[in-house]
Amino acid sequence: MSLILPLIVLLSTTALVDAACQKHLTAAQISERGKHPAVFVFFEWVDVVGDDSTYATVIDSVFNGQETYLTTAQSFDDVQWVVLAYLFGGNTQLDSTTMYCDIASAAVDSSYCGGGLFWNRQHQYKNAITNELHLATSSYLYDYTQNATYLNNLNTTWTWLKASQMFASNGLFDDGLTNDGTCSGTGTQWTYNQGVVLVGLAYLYKFTQDEQYLTEAYDIVDATISTLTTNETLRDSCETNTANQCNANEETFKGIAVFFVARFLEIGGTDNGSTMSDFIKAQADSMLANAVVSGSTSTYGSALYAAGSSDAAGSASAQSSALGALVAAAQQSC
Repeated sequence: MSLILPLIVLLSTTALVDAACQKHLTAAQISERGKHPAVFVFFEWVDVVGDDSTYATVIDSVFNGQETYLTTAQSFDDVQWVVLAYLFGGNTQLDSTTMYCDIASAAVDSSYCGGGLFWNRQHQYKNAITNELHLATSSYLYDYTQNATYLNNLNTTWTWLKASQMFASNGLFDDGLTNDGTCSGTGTQWTYNQGVVLVGLAYLYKFTQDEQYLTEAYDIVDATISTLTTNETLRDSCETNTANQCNANEETFKGIAVFFVARFLEIGGTDNGSTMSDFIKAQADSMLANAVVSGSTSTYGSALYAAGSSDAAGSASAQSSALGALVAAAQQSC
């Protein structure tokens, strides 16, 4: 599911219609016509924002043949990425959306570590992204349907997640919890885990007007900037000083993080001064300055933090990550 981000980006029906910064909008429009057909089969629709019937066709095409993988709970996080894709597509496939959301809800378990969702049907690992996606999907579905079950899922999952040892002392989320009975935080503090969680917090604020949720979101972003950036630019640990060692999924993480910070601003309607908006634009600017592959004007590598740090060939995953950040920045005021 490493190409889920480009689909989600193009299905965000306000992403380019509400563009405020022409520089980043232009870069996004150019990048979607780059050299990676595996990604850009979806991007033909980027400039035609708002046609839900088109989006429904795209979604059905993308997930065709994946139904067994999704419905048999091979991965509870992937099921929820699909839910977001349908929701961002304008809620045209509510039956599919709720079906996949209900599949994910089957991962909820209180017998190990007191709550939360398992990552897959083997029930051996509880991780941050699966639970953060549950916040997001529950939020969107409650907003759409006003079904109190989804609001309860949102509140219960956030209460458990923030109390878990995944939420580390430095204010960031570890990848998951150990399965040795101690329920300790374990694994890498990936950039996307600090971004996806913000959607749930934005909706909690929207539903309650309790500013504690804004404070919690601001603190996560501040910790991200303090800990997971080099030269004020996001950097995952798989990006060493000498090589990009990120796999296809990991190359999308920074774009996902930036994209979901923008979603927080859109849903919550408020910023910490201009910290979040400035952060988004800084990532896009670093991408334009440092990540364009040599000899190209529209193909991107994944590393953003310094000139020459990008992998020479670029990749479909890196290109989708770039588009996520550029679209997010295009929604901000220059």
